[in-house]
Amino acid sequence: MSMPRFRDVIKSPEVEDPVNLYFNRPLAYLFVCAVHRTRITPNGVTLLSVLVGLAAGIAFLVGSKEAMLVGGILLWASAILDGADGILARAKNVQSPFGRAIDGLADSAVAVFTVLPVCYHIWVQHHSWFQVALMLPAIFFANVHFAIHDYFKESFLHYTRVGSGGEGEDPDVVAARVEEAKGVSRLAFVAMKIILAPYTARQFKLIRWIDPKADREGLRFCVTPESAELYRAAQTLPMRIWTILSTAPHGYLMAICAMVDRLEVYLYIRVFLMNAVMFLNIPIQRGATEKTAALMREMGAVREVKKRPELRLVQNDSPRV
Repeated sequence: MSMPRFRDVIKSPEVEDPVNLYFNRPLAYLFVCAVHRTRITPNGVTLLSVLVGLAAGIAFLVGSKEAMLVGGILLWASAILDGADGILARAKNVQSPFGRAIDGLADSAVAVFTVLPVCYHIWVQHHSWFQVALMLPAIFFANVHFAIHDYFKESFLHYTRVGSGGEGEDPDVVAARVEEAKGVSRLAFVAMKIILAPYTARQFKLIRWIDPKADREGLRFCVTPESAELYRAAQTLPMRIWTILSTAPHGYLMAICAMVDRLEVYLYIRVFLMNAVMFLNIPIQRGATEKTAALMREMGAVREVKKRPELRLVQNDSPRV
């Protein structure tokens, strides 16, 4: 099987952070080029990213200048590998909803392995109760930011890519998939039951507060080349701003701050700068939603009938160990 072109295995430039698009993704693509003919699976790459993230967390616990430099490099490498598993899955055409659930589990594992050691290192270095007080909101809002970006990213992909779309799904579709997975794979059932289903439910509740009309008012329509262009024109600006809140800046900003042993700077960025971006972009997103709905009504776009895609577990036939 020949390796697809780089542009064929990335999702869309509009939904990518620039550093991720022009640095992380090319490195991930080069890694995939080297391994895609081997027996290494996307699951194996995901496991590797978790192990590298664990090594970064251990380096943060050591806490010396040299260890922090190594930890920052390892954390960035883990983020690159986290993107490589998706590229490899698309290159081998083995994407699956189960893979999305497992990828979420891996991301959570890396977060635990790195964020808690980071908090410990900040305390050991500064003994600041003010910084300790910021740690919980930093973790909470990071998850809020990631969920918002993920929703609008998948919506953007769904409504701008004719015939391919995104991977995001409604809570009712995910719930149906959980039941389907029960009869196919116990591991698939557990992963989707404890990770994907609760995550999707919380995500949609959050979006109903961020942009109440994002999933209504004409925004469920059949995707055509014409509707895709209208959607892209209306939604590109807020989408590009949401990329600032994605997991990519989280990874490389934390990595850079770790390399120079100034992780408290990342703490301030997460709590103050990223939240400022979120609250400033909410009215922009709501305006874009209103504009999109109006354009679709003018165009006479056909309403989309929700369908439950076929459950595919191909990506996860191989264990992650």
